[in-house]
Amino acid sequence: MGSGISGNYSGTSGSSQPYSESYHVVRDMLNHDKADKEIYDPQMGYFRNPTVTLLQDSIDGNRFVINGQSVDGNFTYVLDMDGNIVFGKRSNPNNPQKRAPHPTLIGGRNPQVQCAGIISFRKGKITAIDNQSGHFRPNQESMRKVYSVLLELYHTNPKLFSKNMKWGHEA
Repeated sequence: MGSGISGNYSGTSGSSQPYSESYHVVRDMLNHDKADKEIYDPQMGYFRNPTVTLLQDSIDGNRFVINGQSVDGNFTYVLDMDGNIVFGKRSNPNNPQKRAPHPTLIGGRNPQVQCAGIISFRKGKITAIDNQSGHFRPNQESMRKVYSVLLELYHTNPKLFSKNMKWGHEA
């Protein structure tokens, strides 16, 4: 499946799941992760990525920031069950050589999302977003929910978005 935007995530293959109101981790990825104690603990489930940031809370004027710095690069994101976009770095705090997959943005034994993918920023502006998550494999139709959240944000402050913003089907 790959990342769509970043082009450097190749941990999955396969097509999206049928459209649903929510998505759980697909069985083959869950089984793969259960074998990796630095990603999944049998008692607690997926660790919670400490870099998780609520998109809405990272707004500073006309840009997105983390720790006072403009957000720049590709990040995993999920649209959680409350309709919030949360994003985080792909690096695993338990082992920097390992990945921090989409379920770590929620954490727990059975993370559930409305959509998941990659969100890209440049100089604090959103430049692209897609639904490329091998763990949840959300259907392209789920992007409507993400677009709805982003359009509301756009109507509040269009300067938070790159003039060349690429929506999932354009990326």
